[in-house]
Amino acid sequence: MEKKRIIQQLLPVEEEAEIPVLPQEIMVEILSRLPIKSLCKFRCVSKQWLSLMSDPLLAKSHLNKTIRNDCFYSQRKRVLISSHNLYCLEYASIGRFDENLVALELDYPLKDASNGLAELIDSARDGSLYCERSEEEDDEFPVMVKLNFPFCVNQRNWVDILGSCNGLVCISPDEDTLYLFNPSTRESKRIPDPPSSFAPDGLSVNGFGYDFVNDDYKVVKVGCGNVFVYSLRTDSWRMVCSFPYDDNVYEPGVHLNGAVHWMASHGDRADFRCVVAAFSLEEEVISDLPAPDIVDTSFEFMVGVLNGCLCMLHSRNQMHNDFWVMTEYGMGESWTKLTLSLSYICMKPLCLAQNGEALLEVDGKLLLYNLEDDSYRYLVVNGILEGDGFEVDTYLETLVSPNGFFRT
Repeated sequence: MEKKRIIQQLLPVEEEAEIPVLPQEIMVEILSRLPIKSLCKFRCVSKQWLSLMSDPLLAKSHLNKTIRNDCFYSQRKRVLISSHNLYCLEYASIGRFDENLVALELDYPLKDASNGLAELIDSARDGSLYCERSEEEDDEFPVMVKLNFPFCVNQRNWVDILGSCNGLVCISPDEDTLYLFNPSTRESKRIPDPPSSFAPDGLSVNGFGYDFVNDDYKVVKVGCGNVFVYSLRTDSWRMVCSFPYDDNVYEPGVHLNGAVHWMASHGDRADFRCVVAAFSLEEEVISDLPAPDIVDTSFEFMVGVLNGCLCMLHSRNQMHNDFWVMTEYGMGESWTKLTLSLSYICMKPLCLAQNGEALLEVDGKLLLYNLEDDSYRYLVVNGILEGDGFEVDTYLETLVSPNGFFRT
C-alpha cells in the first residue's frame, strides 16, 4: 500500500480545465440561441448547469428569441399529432420533404395506461362482448348480439389536445383528466380537478392560453352557464363569471391576442344571432366579437387561427367548401370569405408552411393548400394512422416549465 501511494504521488496530476466565468446575462444570451435538445443535455453536466437550465430568465429569453426571430421560429416550431399516441413532426420539413415525413413518438403522462374498451374486453369471459337487441322496448325475449371488434384493440388512451401556448400544451390523456405538458422537455403537471361545487354536470368545454399581464397560464372551462378558470400560478380553480350564451358550445376554445374564443349564439327566432365569444385571460370577462353578416344560423360553426388571424369554419354536419378570415382582429367589416377547391365536413387551420401553403387538418387528414392557385396535396406521415380521432395542433420548442410557477 505504501508503494502504491508513492507511485501515485510521482504521477503527473491532470489539471481540470477552467471554464471562463461570464456574467449571467451573457450566458443567457448565448444559451437562448441554442436548440432545446442541446439545452436539455446540458442539465446533466453539473448541478450548476442544471440550475442555469431551470432558470425562468433563460426560459423567457429563449421564448422571446423564438417568437421574434423568423429563423429560430421555423427551426423550433413543431406539429403535434394525436392518433392513439402523441407524435411530433418538424415544421421545417413540411413542404420540402413531403414524401418522407417521419414523426417522433413522444412520452407523455398516462401513456402506458390502457383504455376502458381494452379492459372491458379483457374482462369478458370468452373475449367477446354482447348486447341486447329487440324490436320493442318491453320485449321479454331480447336477442343477444355478439359485437365485432378488431383483433387487437389499441391499448393506448385517447389523447385530446385542448390548446397550445408558448411551448406548453394542454392535453387530456384520460377522461376528465387534464395535464399541462411540455413536449420538448417532457415536463408535465396534473391540473387538479375542480371543486365538486364547480364541476359542471353534463357537457363542458375547455380553452387554454397565456395571461401576459400577470405572467400566468390559465385553463378555462365553460359549463352549466358559468365560466371557471384554473390559474397555474395559484394552482387553483375559481368561478369567475356567467356564460351569457346558449348552451351549444362543443369545441375547445382557441387562444389569440390574450383571449380564448368560441363560436356562440343567443336570442330567439328573430333576435337569434351568432357571435364570437372572447374571454379575456387578463380581465377574466367575456365580450362579443361580430361574426360575418352572411352566416347561415342553421349551420354549426367553430373558430380557428391561421397566420395570426381569427377564422370561422363550418363544423360537423354537411359538406362545405368555404370559411371566413378576420383580417383585422375585432373588426367585423374585415371578415373575408375564402372558397376552397375541396369540400370538408370539419376543418382546422394549423399554420402556413415555409413555402407559403396553408397546413390544414381536413376530416382527419393533413394537407397543404395553396391559397393562390387553389391546388392542394395530402400529406402522409409515416407510421401514423389517419381518420377518426386524428387530431393535430402546433407548438414551439421552449424551456417553459409547467412546474416553474409559484403562488404569489
